Amino acid sequence: MNSLIFLLTALTLLILVVTIISRGIRRKPLKQPLKITGIIIVTYGLLWSLCFVLRKDTVVPFGTDICFDDWCATVTGVEKLPAVSTSQYIILHVRVSNHARGIAQKPSEPRIHIIDEEGHVYSYSPTAQKILESKNGIQPPIDQHLDLHESVETQLAFELPQKEKQLKILIEEGPFITKLLFPTGNEVFLATVN
Repeated sequence: MNSLIFLLTALTLLILVVTIISRGIRRKPLKQPLKITGIIIVTYGLLWSLCFVLRKDTVVPFGTDICFDDWCATVTGVEKLPAVSTSQYIILHVRVSNHARGIAQKPSEPRIHIIDEEGHVYSYSPTAQKILESKNGIQPPIDQHLDLHESVETQLAFELPQKEKQLKILIEEGPFITKLLFPTGNEVFLATVN
């Protein structure tokens, strides 16, 4: 439903932009289509903001598949490596799988983030990943092509400040434009780091 509302809004705005350009070329008044365009953008922005404020995350247990169409991922475990100066390295054990009925899958821009108690978002750390892979070997990427019913286990390394204790782990998929969809609550994994 979110995608449909966004597509209809985008299509309407595209038609209005074409109308504005066409009227501009023909030197006709632009007030009405500009006003309608502004109303649509402001209304969508207000509704998006309201959904953002009202959204609630759902905590799910480790091993629960979070699916985006037929591509699924889950966090199966979390471990902490010994601290280095003011940073700590968090290793996520992740399983990605293809739940399709008849085709291979490759996810569209999958991302995994760790969110601390204050809402700071941490992405995968290439530096921490190199340290991890020097000890455990090269890890498969989460965006790899998966054959039908194939699953792959991998590890991802994150670098966080020492103080972080209660962490939420969020799995996302899709291009940046998906951020324009009305926000709903996410399914997150909860981890406590000592």
